[in-house]
Amino acid sequence: MMPFADRLDLPGPPAGTLLGSAPFGDLSREMMREYSLLYRTDSRLLVLLLFGLLLLFTWAGLWEGRRRRPYAAGTTEQSVAVASLLALQGLLLAFSFSMASDRFQARRDALVALAASFRTTVLRANLYPEPERSGFRRELRHYLEARIAFGEAPYDSVIIRATLVRADTAFGQVWHRVVRLSTDPRCDIATDKMVDSLNEMTVNAITRQASLRAHVPDAIVYMLFIIALTTAFFSGYVSANRGRFDWMAVITFYLMVTLVAYITLELDRPRRGIIRPTDVQEILVDQLRLFPPH
Repeated sequence: MMPFADRLDLPGPPAGTLLGSAPFGDLSREMMREYSLLYRTDSRLLVLLLFGLLLLFTWAGLWEGRRRRPYAAGTTEQSVAVASLLALQGLLLAFSFSMASDRFQARRDALVALAASFRTTVLRANLYPEPERSGFRRELRHYLEARIAFGEAPYDSVIIRATLVRADTAFGQVWHRVVRLSTDPRCDIATDKMVDSLNEMTVNAITRQASLRAHVPDAIVYMLFIIALTTAFFSGYVSANRGRFDWMAVITFYLMVTLVAYITLELDRPRRGIIRPTDVQEILVDQLRLFPPH
């Protein structure tokens, strides 16, 4: 099925409507700021680089330990230092994974809240008489399609910006209709309810967009990589003069470290990779059933 981002053809804003009048203009510009080099780099490349560097640093530690044989005799002090580094590495891995997992869950929760508030808004649009009711439903469908396209958009700033502008435009049309009808005393109750729903929908939409920008700080990821490489070097250094080095055990351990690092990076990148909240995205798509087919 063709993604919404490729199928959307929403109308432009009505005469006299400014995109900035809707609540998403400023945030959409904020979301288009450049991401860090670490975030832009493919996670598979990062973990492959990490795995290769772990092996390289271990070999360098072995070489340095054999070169400095009198100082690398595998003393108790050195073993304690390496054990402490391993414990610190495990702590950073667990901390980073927990942060990425929490942010992933926050994105799911924000999407559910947005779908619920949108459904309430559509139902409250039925409080208005025709033809305003049909106008609300048409504009809300446009908004929903734009939000679905935003969720399905790949890691492409042009497509993301286009979906945000379309959502901004559709929301502006709904809001201007509410403002116009607020002067009609026959619609007082409907307008009060609609304003509350639109405010809630605005908060949930902004929360969702903010959750998509919430990532594990680069400093933590860099620190994790530095600690892992330091541990690899000193593991080789301490083991240099203890007979044959067990590369099988070391490679297995490094594979586990890079696997955890890979899953952590994937959880932190909602528009790329193998881990995406597609099951929750379907909840938003299901709201299309509120509208009759074109």
